[in-house]
Amino acid sequence: MEPQYGVANTVRHSNTPMGNRNPFSESTPFQRGLYFVKGQRRRMNVVAILIALFLPCLVFSFVFGVLSSWIHYHQAYLAYILVALAAGVCLVAVFFAMRALENKVFEATYQPSWYFFIALTSVLAFFLAVATGETNFYQYMQPYYNYENLAIYQDIDTNAYLGQQLMDAGRIEFRNGTSLDIGRSMGFKSHDIYCVAPIMTKGSSEQALSVDFWAVGKNCCSGVAADFHCSGFSDPKATGVIRMMQDADRPFYRLAVQQAEATYHMTASHPLFFQWVHSSEEAVNDFWHKGLRNYFLWTCSYFTLQAFLTAATTLAFSKLIHS
Repeated sequence: MEPQYGVANTVRHSNTPMGNRNPFSESTPFQRGLYFVKGQRRRMNVVAILIALFLPCLVFSFVFGVLSSWIHYHQAYLAYILVALAAGVCLVAVFFAMRALENKVFEATYQPSWYFFIALTSVLAFFLAVATGETNFYQYMQPYYNYENLAIYQDIDTNAYLGQQLMDAGRIEFRNGTSLDIGRSMGFKSHDIYCVAPIMTKGSSEQALSVDFWAVGKNCCSGVAADFHCSGFSDPKATGVIRMMQDADRPFYRLAVQQAEATYHMTASHPLFFQWVHSSEEAVNDFWHKGLRNYFLWTCSYFTLQAFLTAATTLAFSKLIHS
């Protein structure tokens, strides 16, 4: 049969040699357009996204928790070993990120990698946890553990005890009728004003043998008059105190007591300095509650930050992969 001009000459034999096939026939990849698409649509790596979301959060929560815990207080070396292990996890993430960088240099088909994001956010989580965890420990948890390791005294009459007898006191509940003797308070000024007021149980003589129990505070008196108005001074039911722990302030409070001795003609052989509170137990537990609250607030805040960064990065990577 003669070929009809103007009509495509269709190959009918399945055994036609490859060399005689039309590369642009509809049975070839060229006709289907597979070699002309910009790129193939790839699914996002769900496992990598989950690791990117949770691994830095776990690093943050673990490091913050260790630095705020009793381990840091009682066995600091063990706490820092655990922190070093968390740092090792971050270094592993950095190692994989460097390997991914090599793939980017040597492979033309390199696709966006989660390794960089995981390494960067893990390192960020580690250093942020160290900074906030140490702050939380020294501000709240260490004072709490200090008070827990000091002695507790109940129903103390200031007329019956001297300072030397209660040197290991962390907190004291005084006998009913104990109050601040604001009329004999004093302040010593050295940049800040260091204020002191005697703690006296009802029935005490103004010429007591030794006035050794003092409520203290900073910048809560004028320094020129008996006007002590530090924490708890106006609470009529307050009978508890917790030990003043700031060693750097102790010499200045001692100077204020010496001024009170000279002004009011009293004796303070071995003064002990306390913060006047409604309840010593509540005041100590307040350190624990604030430290625990900080832990949960910081952990939740960092998780929120990490979730936002992960979502933003997922969106950016998906646009790059599908472009």
